[in-house]
Amino acid sequence: MARKKLEEKKLTLEELVPEYGEKNTECNALKKVVADLNDKLKEAIHKVCKENEDIVIGGWKCKLTVSDTSTMDEDRLIDFAKKYNLNIIRTKEYIDADALEKLIYKGDIPKDVLLEMESCKIPGKKESLHISKAKE
Repeated sequence: MARKKLEEKKLTLEELVPEYGEKNTECNALKKVVADLNDKLKEAIHKVCKENEDIVIGGWKCKLTVSDTSTMDEDRLIDFAKKYNLNIIRTKEYIDADALEKLIYKGDIPKDVLLEMESCKIPGKKESLHISKAKE
């Protein structure tokens, strides 16, 4: 809808730059408000119900999901490797995630290798808050 308005008006650069600046400033301010509300909402949900339970209030459906995640403390792992003489310390190499994703998408990595790569995943937690209009 906003795109149609811009196309209909054929705004000039002199009009677009200030308009964009104002809207971007409003958007950034709202992002901060939404992030704060998101944190408060997660805290409130933790107090009153369990994860993965739908809450319907005021025409909105809300659910907090929690996923397990974890990472490795690389400095401690390096100390561990040195202590036990494990030959696993290298110069800093990294995985090109985009290249890996492309190989997986194209099917260039055999399925047995993909299955073996599953062991490289580091478990942890990630909270995702999902809100949508409730069906009436």
